[in-house]
Amino acid sequence: MILVTGGTSHTGCRVVRLLVERGHKVRCLVRTPRNERHLPVSKIEVVRGDLWHPETVRAAMKGIRVLVNVAHIRFAPHLIPLLKESGIGRAIFMSSTRRYTRFPCTSASQVIEGEEAIRKSGLEYTILRPTMIFGGRRDNNMTPLVNQMRRHTLFPLFGSGKNLIQPVFVRDLVEAIVYCVEHPETSGTEYTLAGAEAVSYRRALEIIAREMKIRIRLIPIPLPLCILAARIYEKISRHPRITAEQVRRFGEDKVFDIEPARKEIAFNPRSFEEGIRLKISGEV
Repeated sequence: MILVTGGTSHTGCRVVRLLVERGHKVRCLVRTPRNERHLPVSKIEVVRGDLWHPETVRAAMKGIRVLVNVAHIRFAPHLIPLLKESGIGRAIFMSSTRRYTRFPCTSASQVIEGEEAIRKSGLEYTILRPTMIFGGRRDNNMTPLVNQMRRHTLFPLFGSGKNLIQPVFVRDLVEAIVYCVEHPETSGTEYTLAGAEAVSYRRALEIIAREMKIRIRLIPIPLPLCILAARIYEKISRHPRITAEQVRRFGEDKVFDIEPARKEIAFNPRSFEEGIRLKISGEV
């Protein structure tokens, strides 16, 4: 039996479905009942609970042989003692390339601390570190861009748009996660997962527009001005859709070496262009 935490998320529900397709028995810890609609509930076990509540996690861990934590890696320090208590030695944790940002921030610190706790845990762990994930209707990265581009002919460009990004298509990420579940020899390893190649942010927007068959005009705005505007927006909005921290990262390239993953876990990601084509056509 495999326990998936974060299973109702954009990535997590796809991990659950692929595990089920491959014949694995799956249990999901679910905090919000309405999110069960994203899961194949007739084919899995669902346990209600919360990662911050140890008693519910203990209940979910009974009879489990492998944990797949698709939830935020900040939960790792809380999960590790419970894994040991339950006798679960094997765990796959999804981390983030956020740890590599050159701008100190809380989210990067949480990723670094989570990974360090895992390395010191004594568990048979695998850490998978994806970059920006896209694909499907619920991704938090490309979907907002697509929606904005559908509504506006003029589109603001944070900075010059020359910064490089290397998004990973969700299906490629999910296949890598399940590969590691099915191959215990990946224990004690860490892999960075990104797209086949890096593209500039400007080029990414042009590819999206072309696949949607729309015309947009990109309006470059100096990055310092964008950061200032984002800070003001954060202060006046109860639920800001973008933060100053996110805008500031448009000033750095996000390019990663995926060769170890290619060689060792059969990771063969799609190009950004192919992934966007699948996303726009709804084939995810």
